[in-house]
Amino acid sequence: MTPTMGEDGIYHYDWYHQSFLELADDLEEALDEGKVLMIKFDQKGCIYCEKIALEILSEPAINAYVREHFVVVQLDLYGGREVIDLDGDARAENEMGRKWGVMFTPTIYFLGQPAEGGTIPEQANAVMPGAFGKLTFLGFLEWIVAKGYDGDEPFQKYFGRRMPEIRKTIEEARQQQSS
Repeated sequence: MTPTMGEDGIYHYDWYHQSFLELADDLEEALDEGKVLMIKFDQKGCIYCEKIALEILSEPAINAYVREHFVVVQLDLYGGREVIDLDGDARAENEMGRKWGVMFTPTIYFLGQPAEGGTIPEQANAVMPGAFGKLTFLGFLEWIVAKGYDGDEPFQKYFGRRMPEIRKTIEEARQQQSS
């Protein structure tokens, strides 16, 4: 459950999706697996990206939840790999970040239903702009999987209601790992 630092200076998990960066195909693959597509913009030297990699995604309960429910495509805000957006527009990662208006890293887009053209930001069900603590991060993931964005309960209310159970889930997973 430990990420490795890539030559690009960004932490990567070996279970991240090995994508050709044709995002419509990645979305289709995620949905076919019954999962949500998570597109995560990181950058070299980002202390919050490092926090997500080393502290949040390494947490046993969060790691297991992400692997079970999400297909993760990682992009580099300053990278040069070609990415094809849902609208067919092909650009380097750094140009795609500008097109999408990414201002901070990490920025994470979530897509849990088929897209009808447009861009990732236009079709995303939710966006996580920045790093959050473990409880909030897991709570947000649960809210995404539950399609809370389609309901009447905003995330903040969902999280307030579920926080004790989320805390318990994290603590139990830690205990299981240490025993």
